[in-house]
Amino acid sequence: MKLSRKEFLIGAGALSAGFPLGAIAHDRANPGTRSFAQCGEDLIVDFLLGYIGVEDMTYLDIGAFDPIKINNTYLFYEKGFKGVLVEPNPVMCDKLRKVRPRDTTLTAGIGITDEREADFYQMSDPSWNTFSKEEAEHVVKTTNGAIFVEKQLKMPLLDINRVMGEHFGGAPTFVSIDAEGLHFDLVKAIDYSKYRPLVICVETLVSGTTKTLPEIAQYMSSQGYVERGGSFVNDIFVDVKVLA
Repeated sequence: MKLSRKEFLIGAGALSAGFPLGAIAHDRANPGTRSFAQCGEDLIVDFLLGYIGVEDMTYLDIGAFDPIKINNTYLFYEKGFKGVLVEPNPVMCDKLRKVRPRDTTLTAGIGITDEREADFYQMSDPSWNTFSKEEAEHVVKTTNGAIFVEKQLKMPLLDINRVMGEHFGGAPTFVSIDAEGLHFDLVKAIDYSKYRPLVICVETLVSGTTKTLPEIAQYMSSQGYVERGGSFVNDIFVDVKVLA
């Protein structure tokens, strides 16, 4: 029997520490707004943007996957905003373009080196897909083979700073990073001297465990970002300059 990521996280007790999937919570303007994120992260980001006075916004969603379910940016699309979705799974990209036509969808991954393509590991549950061989092997091991590598193929890689420069002309308001096994590498790949998103949400949970990656928070602090919310799975960082 295949094990979905949602089922695995529930089994690990992850959701008990955050919002449930599809949580009902209150945002600043629409009481009862439904969260589409994994643990209510979109509502936290929405609150933060309202608190610092942001009325218009853009977003960069790295590892967007599904256009609605467990998605950190659909709430903002529903509010009328638009952004860029980066997703290496061609099937999911077709779905993203169909459901979210205002957004720009890029069928690619985000690179962390000068390489312009890399091996992409498609797992039996595609929500665990990854560019990291080590991550793919880790998932197989921690799920006792319930999730396995179905296919390996070459996919193009894009530079995160070039994506921001070409598609936003600067930094987007909000960046969401969900790239299995590469989260720390991706936050380090951003040139913060040129591109400073106001809010960044990044997965800090080590997949298949209850452990987190403390080095992400340490690095973000060194770049002038402070943690201002999150969940069992993700941490949300805000540029300290907008809190001054």
